[in-house]
Formats: sequence, C-alpha cells, structure tokens
Amino acid sequence: MASQGVMDIRKIVALARGEARALGSSRIEAEHLLLALASQPRLSAGRLLTDTGLDPATIREALDLEFARSLGAVGIVLHGFALPDARLSVLGGLPLARSAKLALQRAIKARTGRGHDRRLDSLHLLIGILGAEGGTVARALALIEVDRDALIAEAQAGLQRAA
Repeated sequence: MASQGVMDIRKIVALARGEARALGSSRIEAEHLLLALASQPRLSAGRLLTDTGLDPATIREALDLEFARSLGAVGIVLHGFALPDARLSVLGGLPLARSAKLALQRAIKARTGRGHDRRLDSLHLLIGILGAEGGTVARALALIEVDRDALIAEAQAGLQRAA
C-alpha cells in the first residue's frame, strides 16, 4: 500500500503548471511547486504545510509581498497602484525554470539512502524546494518569518516516521 506522501511527480508538475499559468508566468518556478504541494492536503507535504500555517492563500500573500519588496529594491513602488486581477494567459507548454529543476534535483538527493525504496515522497520535494538558500521561496518565507530549517527538519522527521 502506498504511503499518503508518495506522489505522482507528473501530477504535482501539472498542478504547478496551472499555478504558473494562473500567475501569468512563462516558466514553472519553485514557488509554483510549493503552491501545488500546499494545494494537496492529502499528501504529507501538503498536510505539513497546512499544519504550519502555510496554506495556498498564505503562500500567495508571502509571494506577493516578496514581489513588492523586490520591486522596491530597484526603486519601483507599488503603493497606490493595483495590479490587474486577471493575468495574461500563457499558451502552450511551460518549461521548468532553473529553480524548479534544482528543487527536483535536491528532492532526488534527499531520497537517497532509503534502501531499496526509490519512491519520491512529497516531503522529499518539499525538502528540495525549501533547501534553496536564496531565491523567491526563501525570501518570501523569510518575510513571513517561517523557519525553513525547522520546516525541513519536520519534513525529515516525517520521512523517518514513514520509513
């Protein structure tokens, strides 16, 4: 019987593609993978994110805050301006951006050392996403005072319990 954390990576990438399209992105980034995991409470990573207060709405708010802060760093202030509600639709397939590829590589690396079990758990992907020292996800989570290291430790503990 498969664990509730084991996922079909193609399904998560498809969900992330939907998140990227909804946000008007031309590539699937690590933040889209994070939103996809958070939208799946039946997966162990989705449950962990929700249990720590990181539901999709909270993550989107953190990403919006990070976007505004990043623009502010180069002198663009959004105060008094509203971004359009509807984003431009992106047609065609969306490729994985470097941040998503690196998150997947870190997930595979986190999976090693588990004996013959080669399945990729949603917690592996969460560890891969959170493992980036910099980038949009790290900055957004820092802005809302999320301890990425503690969240990684909780994900690793969840993997140990499932083993």
